[in-house]
Amino acid sequence: MENFENSTNEIVKTQIEPEKAVQEDTALKEQVASDLKVKLSEFKDPKKGLKIMSAYMGIHEKTLKRLMECQNRPGYQTLFKIYRALYNVDSNNDVIAKAPEVISHFLKQSYPDNRNIQAGVSYKINIEEELRKDPIFCEIYFLCVTGEVTKEYIGFQYGSYGLNILEKMLEQKVVVSIRNNVYSIGPRQASLGPESLQRIGIHLVKQFYKPEISDQEGENFTYLLAYGLTKEAYNEWIKIDEEALRKKIDLAKDPKNHGQHRAFTFTSTDTLTQRNRDKGILH
Repeated sequence: MENFENSTNEIVKTQIEPEKAVQEDTALKEQVASDLKVKLSEFKDPKKGLKIMSAYMGIHEKTLKRLMECQNRPGYQTLFKIYRALYNVDSNNDVIAKAPEVISHFLKQSYPDNRNIQAGVSYKINIEEELRKDPIFCEIYFLCVTGEVTKEYIGFQYGSYGLNILEKMLEQKVVVSIRNNVYSIGPRQASLGPESLQRIGIHLVKQFYKPEISDQEGENFTYLLAYGLTKEAYNEWIKIDEEALRKKIDLAKDPKNHGQHRAFTFTSTDTLTQRNRDKGILH
């Protein structure tokens, strides 16, 4: 049984002193900025170079600019994307081994499930795009994440197109055959950015959320809250979400809890301010 975890907020597993945390935060930002600038300097045209880096890393140009200006601290997912591209590797193990100490230390502390690092799970940047653009690829992927899937089931649910997608996923080692015509998630998995999390999460809710059984206890759980909060209270909301994610991961990692219920969870907490899509910021 495999599992899939991605979040826009990295989960730090150890508590460190505030002063030391500030120092490590500054060192991390400076290291990332330096490494990105070195890469950008390889291009004669910085604007063109930034576009190429953005496409290759799967990170928005504006985000890369902010990182090079030390305005933002990247989360572990962004760091893996950056350094997989910088070192031209697929495996997060390779990133951990090759990255500067400050980066390697942060990734080891922040990754929500160290098992995937230790197991040498590798990632291909284009898999994220496949999940975003192709709903059938997305659904087969998450079915395989949560357990075994038969070729017969995929053919029944998705027809010949689904079987073609399955072959494509087998070729890319996104899924693997564990016995005759039975498949599960493979070594090449997706590392999702915030926009992909949004799109894929919404798709899974549209496709699999069943409002007609919501009044039956233990079937599913959905809620919507909106309040005017202080900044402090809003931050507490986010902390509550992070703590809930930690508890869900711990529960799912325990082998005694592995079973046949193919479950997903999708949470989003944000402010009711409009997103300025042209500038990539909120107002």
